[in-house]
Amino acid sequence: MATRHASTKGNAATLALGPAILALACSTATVRREVTPHRDCPAGVVQMRWHTSVNPHPQSESQPEECATGALVGRHLVLGSRGGEIVGVDVGTGALSWSTRIAGGVDGDARYDPQRGVVYLGSDDGYLYAVEPEQGRIRWSAKFKGPIEHAPDIGPDALYLATGAERVFAVDPADGKMRWQYERDKPEGFTIHGHASPRQHGELVYAGFSDGYLVALRARNGEIVWSRSLAAASEQFVDVDATPIIAGDRLFAASFSGGLYGLRLGDGEVLWHALVDGTSALALGAEHLYAVSSREGLSAVSPQGNILWRQGLSDAGDLTVPAEIGPYLVLSGSRQGLFLADRHTGKVLQVFDPARGMCAAPTVDREGGALYVLANSGTLYALDVRW
Repeated sequence: MATRHASTKGNAATLALGPAILALACSTATVRREVTPHRDCPAGVVQMRWHTSVNPHPQSESQPEECATGALVGRHLVLGSRGGEIVGVDVGTGALSWSTRIAGGVDGDARYDPQRGVVYLGSDDGYLYAVEPEQGRIRWSAKFKGPIEHAPDIGPDALYLATGAERVFAVDPADGKMRWQYERDKPEGFTIHGHASPRQHGELVYAGFSDGYLVALRARNGEIVWSRSLAAASEQFVDVDATPIIAGDRLFAASFSGGLYGLRLGDGEVLWHALVDGTSALALGAEHLYAVSSREGLSAVSPQGNILWRQGLSDAGDLTVPAEIGPYLVLSGSRQGLFLADRHTGKVLQVFDPARGMCAAPTVDREGGALYVLANSGTLYALDVRW
């Protein structure tokens, strides 16, 4: 793969921030790779530091989407785009450090492997890339069947990868070669777009599929240990698209039709069930679980399955996996941008809306108190969080 380097130059602009709503007030005329540093402006929950164009979409394009989430490695944010590029951005300045062309677009998250010093990310045409974050050199790439929307889970001696073709793979981290694969038949009729990422724990790998099943596989060879249907029998959309979460001896998982489940880790026995209709993503916070749903918005659930609060977000569009930063909860909506809410109550405190929405989840830098998020317009934003 060819790697090219590019430079950027700054251009000052002013962004006005209200206490409850953030709206992009600077010019919409952008130049590819232009970096716009931030000047002093009124205080809010978040304050923009800079923005830079990664893969610009013209105003004539009615509904653009850029769904990639970056991996933070030192001063570099490594992320892909639908334009078929992987880029490294200096998070201090917003300047582009390097850019590497690939064959397909990127719609998913990137993940850093500190043991091997590479960032993993997948593409829509089924390639998994291992990228060196300092220079953008591709150490290896490997082709799998089906689009890849999530970076692999990193185990002690293997990577575990899911694709949109209803397959889970164990991958050698040294060269990307497949060790084993597990496949399930795709159900007839329509399914929800997207797929869950597998999670490895001890000797098992847990994975969800669009037929409504959560399965536990042996990490060494992919043999099935147990399977559990999480589907509601009368519903068409039974997909298990939420990546399962492991906490102690509990496994938290969800299906679109069945809602949220707490299961015993060893054998998959259902311990409790909370009806959060349309659940598509889960996150574990410091005190409780968060579930996002296209039908019910954002919910906080106790580890015992009690629903603590709900926040509708009915016009936000598809919601990303939420994440905690300080006292806040942050997530993106494909139609309305980035939401910051009180993590104890769910009350929305601020919205960053660059006018075309965000289907990408933000990269959260808790130590630095910052967020990095790619908007559907193809512009990357750096936001400082105050608390």
